[in-house]
Amino acid sequence: MVRETFKYDGGSIIIMRTEERDELLIRMDERVKTVFNKMDQFETLFTNHLAHHEMWENDIRTQMRWWVGIAFIAAGGAGAMGMM
Repeated sequence: MVRETFKYDGGSIIIMRTEERDELLIRMDERVKTVFNKMDQFETLFTNHLAHHEMWENDIRTQMRWWVGIAFIAAGGAGAMGMM
């Protein structure tokens, strides 16, 4: 089994067969392509996620306005009953 030494820019030294190195590089290249392809999907997913949060916050604001209004009406009604 013939093994070669490959030295890379970062100072890393790898000892492996040439076929293993080539197969590793091909697999790494495929994974990088997959990651970059998924980034577009992630951007869409993230945008939809932010839109969902914005809708959720708006719903909470609307509900809080209703509940605060109901509380004021109830408090006003109780105060009016107490003054009678």
